[in-house]
Amino acid sequence: MHLIRLLCQTIDSERKGIIFYLANTAVLLLIFNLTFTGGIIVYPTLISLIILAAYLILKAVMMHSFLHNLAGARHSRGYESYPETCKEVFVFEAIEEIHAHYNERIMALNEKLEGRNSMFSSFIHNMKTSLAVIELACAQPSTDTLGDIALENEKLKRNLEQALNILRLDEFSNDYVPERVDLQALVSKVINEKKRDFIYAGVFPKLCGESAYVYTDKKWCAYILEQIIANAIKYSPSGKNVYADIIPGEKRTVLTIRDEGIGIEAEDIPRVFELFFTGKNGRCRRCFGDFFRFGICQLPKLQEQRRRV
Repeated sequence: MHLIRLLCQTIDSERKGIIFYLANTAVLLLIFNLTFTGGIIVYPTLISLIILAAYLILKAVMMHSFLHNLAGARHSRGYESYPETCKEVFVFEAIEEIHAHYNERIMALNEKLEGRNSMFSSFIHNMKTSLAVIELACAQPSTDTLGDIALENEKLKRNLEQALNILRLDEFSNDYVPERVDLQALVSKVINEKKRDFIYAGVFPKLCGESAYVYTDKKWCAYILEQIIANAIKYSPSGKNVYADIIPGEKRTVLTIRDEGIGIEAEDIPRVFELFFTGKNGRCRRCFGDFFRFGICQLPKLQEQRRRV
């Protein structure tokens, strides 16, 4: 059954050559009979058919080898194939390129999934810590209990918001609505919302520059500013400043956010906008997900904008 199917596949793939060969044989026999009287056509016809059969057998063997190699190349990258024709070389090269392309995509998806799982694990751990602090405060009430509960409640809200924004990343392009926004007012609002963090860290915000209007999505821009400022606060020693400078221009407005913290290693700078990238300083301090704040800023609608670290 397999041999019959292989023979049919061979004949189907070589049908044009077979038709041409038979037509050529018929023309030669016709010319031979018209030129020489009393010619015998059975013998040359038989010879021609034997040659055709030998050719088809050879092609069937080659087809079997090709199908065997194709089955191996379909399931594994880097399969050692032995192509016998230029077409087969092109086919196996194309399969190898497809394997490489999809392996890269699968690795990227796996890395993204692992990063998300790590972030969710971190958020859940932080929320459990906050709940434990609240439970302890309720068990041992004091004058500072309400303040402690309020602080931990803010941490819970922040972690929940981070988790929700991770889930929203894939739908960002559908949620992006640009509008005319006063950048100075927006930065000032974000700083005011972070005043508790500034106070607890002993860090001072410095907003410089005049009012400037830009076109952006107000919600997402505020969220991006919040991530960058939160990162600046976390890595700034007590008594230092976080500067936000607005420089309006004719064609573009530049917002520079600068801190006086530990900085970023030179080798980490090209990768700070990669989602879930931690960096050398982040690993040393066990600050998982801090570069996530930068990575979450690298969104589809904003990729063409220039950023400075």
